[in-house]
Amino acid sequence: MIRKKVPAIFLVLIGITFSFAGWGKTEELTANGDILQRIINLVVEDNPTLQSQRSLLEQIQALPNPGKGLDFEVSLRGGMATYVDEDDREIWAGPSAGVGLEIPLFSSSRLKDRIMARLTYAKELEKAKQDYLALKNSIISELLSKLKKLFQLENEKKKLEELKSFLISNTETLREQVETGVIKANDLWELTERIMDTETNIYNRSSELELLKREIAINLGGEKSEELRQMLEEISVKYIEEKHLE
Repeated sequence: MIRKKVPAIFLVLIGITFSFAGWGKTEELTANGDILQRIINLVVEDNPTLQSQRSLLEQIQALPNPGKGLDFEVSLRGGMATYVDEDDREIWAGPSAGVGLEIPLFSSSRLKDRIMARLTYAKELEKAKQDYLALKNSIISELLSKLKKLFQLENEKKKLEELKSFLISNTETLREQVETGVIKANDLWELTERIMDTETNIYNRSSELELLKREIAINLGGEKSEELRQMLEEISVKYIEEKHLE
């Protein structure tokens, strides 16, 4: 049976995909310091859309819970009042003010309002949490999908480079065979054309890789797009190194 090695970075990618499908938490992925983990952490922390949704969640969490605290009302009263001086037997009018504190013993309508307020608050908070988690998982899934495409392009480029090297290594042999009349010159020309086509394909893959890395960095990295761009270069180098170890 022939067994083919699988690059470790693909295994990590698969593991991350299953992890997010089950939990949706970056902290449950791989060990700290792993380049793939650092890319995910950066996107989760600095993606503008996620930042906005996280800010909304934090604002809702910061609101006072309507179900907590004492049930009382404070009122401030003011107006004019009549005053009497019993010693001088004088009567005059003047401004008056007072503060009132009302603590109801029991009110079914008030209790119902408080219960409904608690339910509304809990519902809004839970919805904000679920919206944030759904958006977070969606963005991470998009990131992993683009990384998978990046690895595929790197693999195609590597195979094309190996093919080019192989074709070039045969050029001298064919040239000698042409000179001795073993094969026709057209065969050498066809080989040269194939080398040129391979070089074009390598260039195209390189361009696709560059555009894809820029797209990922700009769309998902927010203000740290350049840092994310450098991480993508790092993970590409790591992937190629692992492929050479196969």
